[in-house]
Amino acid sequence: MLGRSSHPYDRSGPPCRLLLVSDRRAPSEALRVHLAYHGFEILAHESSAPGAAEAARREQPDVVLIDAAVPGGWQPIVAALEGITPHERIAVLAAYWSSEGREAARRSGIGATLLKRVEGAELVTRLRSLAGLADALPSA
Repeated sequence: MLGRSSHPYDRSGPPCRLLLVSDRRAPSEALRVHLAYHGFEILAHESSAPGAAEAARREQPDVVLIDAAVPGGWQPIVAALEGITPHERIAVLAAYWSSEGREAARRSGIGATLLKRVEGAELVTRLRSLAGLADALPSA
């Protein structure tokens, strides 16, 4: 469940630049607000593979967060980001991960498979870790 962490991100550290890929505006807005509170800079919000690739080329995000429920699935978006964003800096957020889905994600080389019910602090920590900014997190 998303919420404010008891250890919010220290805003004196570097911001984490994030590209969000989702076609659902209301949940994406809640996610955007939560991540912005914790020091993320949301560079763009895209809903398609071509849009995500163009935004990634233009913005050079630290990390990409993809909603697995985008039309056509997350795999075409990951493929479109090939050569633009390192796959280990991509996280896919899903309501449920089957064993086949996790295996497909592992084969694609993405950095993380996350559940939509992830705690807000864990989401922040995992995304900053993928971006290589984990050392800027406060200690627990």
